[in-house]
Amino acid sequence: MSHPLTNFGRKYAATQWRWYLGGTLALIVTNIIVLEIPQLAKRVINALAASADLTPLSNVALVIILLGVGQIVIRSTSRIMVFWPGRTLEAAVKGDVFAHILRVPAASLANFTIGDLTSRLNNDVTQLRIFYAFGALQVLNVIFISLFTVSKMISIDPILTALAIAPMMVMLLLTKTMMPRIAKAMRDNTEALGRLTGRIAEAFSQVHVIQTMNAVETMMTRVTPDNEAIFESNIRTIWLRTLLWPLMTILLGFSLFATLSWGGRQIIAGRLTVGDIMAFNIYIGMLTFPFASLGIIINVYQRAKPAADRLQTVTALKTEADQTTPKDHAAAPFTGAPLLEVRHVGFKWSDERVALDDISFTVKKGERVGIYGAIGSGKSTLFNILTRLHQQQTGTVSIKGEDSRSLTPESVRRVIGYGLQQPLLFSESVRSNLCLGLDESTVTQESLETATKRAQIYDDIMRLPEKWDTLIGEKGIKLSGGQKQRLALARLLMRSSEIIILDDVLSAVDHDTERRLIKSLLETDAALVIASHRVSILEPCDKVLVMKQGRLIASGKYADVKHIVEAVRLEDINTDTAASPQTEDKT
Repeated sequence: MSHPLTNFGRKYAATQWRWYLGGTLALIVTNIIVLEIPQLAKRVINALAASADLTPLSNVALVIILLGVGQIVIRSTSRIMVFWPGRTLEAAVKGDVFAHILRVPAASLANFTIGDLTSRLNNDVTQLRIFYAFGALQVLNVIFISLFTVSKMISIDPILTALAIAPMMVMLLLTKTMMPRIAKAMRDNTEALGRLTGRIAEAFSQVHVIQTMNAVETMMTRVTPDNEAIFESNIRTIWLRTLLWPLMTILLGFSLFATLSWGGRQIIAGRLTVGDIMAFNIYIGMLTFPFASLGIIINVYQRAKPAADRLQTVTALKTEADQTTPKDHAAAPFTGAPLLEVRHVGFKWSDERVALDDISFTVKKGERVGIYGAIGSGKSTLFNILTRLHQQQTGTVSIKGEDSRSLTPESVRRVIGYGLQQPLLFSESVRSNLCLGLDESTVTQESLETATKRAQIYDDIMRLPEKWDTLIGEKGIKLSGGQKQRLALARLLMRSSEIIILDDVLSAVDHDTERRLIKSLLETDAALVIASHRVSILEPCDKVLVMKQGRLIASGKYADVKHIVEAVRLEDINTDTAASPQTEDKT
């Protein structure tokens, strides 16, 4: 099985082969020019050493200048052409990985922090770009400079070439020994950076909690180990590099010493000229770069390899669409089925805790269903299953007579609108938040006003400085808790879903607004599934479901299950009261 680094190369970099080909041809021309300049200089030096007439060589200097200018232009062109695929890869991978993450079930992302995912999208993708751009350029440089330069050196003197290259072989072995240690330090640095990014992102999103709890020093204590790990790995990398490069310089000195020692004898013997030695020394200088570049290439590879592994870990996660079972068209169609039917649904967490156990109920078109249950009774888990955020392990959920697992998540969510318990808003304008998931250009002003009036947030919007275009800040920080809930509810109503699920979305709303909201919601054509602890919301429902510890213990009109609701509520209150002294003792 190929390595993730190779897979990314095949999928993204290989499609840009024309740019690589153009850059390769430009590099070949560049190296031909570079190798020709020492030959021209050799002619001048030999003429000077022989005290010969320089008139025939009067144009050589001009040719060298022109070749130098041409080298600059063509080398720059080669860099642009080789770097282009890397930039294209970076943009494509970031877009594809980001889109993939948005399609992965939320439960699958529970093992990743926001900072870690951000680090993978930024730092790791950057390492891929460097490998397929700068790394590719260095590989091509090493190949062409080595082949062309060594051939020129051998044409001057094979023995002198062997003596000059021998120290460089030692340099290569030294690089091979040192680079794994440098790579480990860089790997430690990347991992620590991911952890630190996660902690910082979390701290910034919860800065009000940190301030009100006087927890600044606590947060500093938590980030210090990761910060120190980054510092330590950086220092380790610097020490290793500081040791490596001077050793390379010393070995280069040995190459030059061997050249002068053996070459001087060949000049005295008349087998070489001063121009030959001068050209040979230039070639040694040119050959030093590719040998030093081998260390850079290994360094870039050692960074890119774990980066590709980390990205592959994310892209290998199954999306919601991957969990869809193709529909069996040969099956007999449902007739007269309810809008929503839940049959014997069960769900366990990874630690075997039962969240739902044999849940069954139906929701007919236009029906109002209330759900009551204490915290932890499984209401939110049930709603996540209905909307395909989680996948039930037993039982079936049918929407319009079809198993929801045979439907795409998008088609399920076109039918079911879900109002989350916590209103989640974006740092955008009021209008952009309301139009989330819709084509904003097709949304009419009338639909905006209708939805916001039904959610009892219209008057609040009209009092904002820029009304619909007012920026509400990070997570809607400029709005009160009740305003956030009502704005999120209006966003839900914009979608005209056939089934609307509301998970205790009115907890921060005052009683007067609540009364108007309930009246407005009950007038909608959509079927409603409302989870709430407020009796005023449960009473008008066509039926009420009572949940306890993941099981459905009662179902019927509110008047019929009222005593069970009160018993569950009283038990919940007594449990909280009994737990309070224990909490205080522990504190």
